Amino acid sequence: MASPVSFTDYLKQIFELSKEDEDFTEKHFERQEFKKNEILLNGGEVCTKLHFVSEGLLRTFHINKNGTEFTRLFVPEGKFCTVLLSFQEKIPSPATIQAIENSVLYSISHTNFIKIISGSAAAKNIYTSILENYQNFQITRLEFLTTLSPQEKVEEFLKENTDLELRISDKIIASYLQITPETYSRCKKKMSS
Repeated sequence: MASPVSFTDYLKQIFELSKEDEDFTEKHFERQEFKKNEILLNGGEVCTKLHFVSEGLLRTFHINKNGTEFTRLFVPEGKFCTVLLSFQEKIPSPATIQAIENSVLYSISHTNFIKIISGSAAAKNIYTSILENYQNFQITRLEFLTTLSPQEKVEEFLKENTDLELRISDKIIASYLQITPETYSRCKKKMSS
């Protein structure tokens, strides 16, 4: 597990927060704890919260009609997590959110989130930053999944995520790379030989 990230310190590093902004933000974000493997949101439920990961690791995943699980996203300390479409549009989520490790989150409800972004320019900037990062990630991820071979996916993932690789099972990493666990294992072995 990586070092905990203070929510307030994170916000201060990224944005200039007035004391009022800081108080307003802290008032509306609730500290929550989740155990390893605990589900925060089931697919089919409406996602009503935006989470900041202070400690631990989350993932979002979905299960296709054949029962195969696909991990969409890993969310470590210092990052935000939600199922954006469900959160924004108040529609059933296509994905599940799960704690991969014991986790401490700072969460805000959709109702309080709307209050906070209408009452604070800093909060609007934070949300804009979250949206931009999410969009950039999705574009990069689509290119990653559609242009790289299984071996290249494994090499790229391990190069860019040395810390995460030690915290996540091979099976879950394989589902993120959209390859079988056997292929993932074979590609890893090929790298070390």
